[in-house]
Amino acid sequence: MENEKINWTFYPDSLIITADPYDKVEWRATDSKIEFDYPTFYWDSLAKPVDVVDKISIEYKLSDNKDTLFGTLTNRNGKYEFRLIRIKK
Repeated sequence: MENEKINWTFYPDSLIITADPYDKVEWRATDSKIEFDYPTFYWDSLAKPVDVVDKISIEYKLSDNKDTLFGTLTNRNGKYEFRLIRIKK
């Protein structure tokens, strides 16, 4: 999964997130959900960085003809719906 800001590469035992180069997380998956903990930080009201672990959950469903992935990503900032459409080269 890739856009101009983030690239996720899935492997059988890990997920590499290259928004922050070389970040690697362990993930858990079922036939309809992917979950992983993503270490990150935010700036508090005193402009100090605060380390947090963002719990990411991606619920997904593949279309009947298997060309579109429908999903909802939930993290500490809210829920985001997305669709990934397979293209032929």
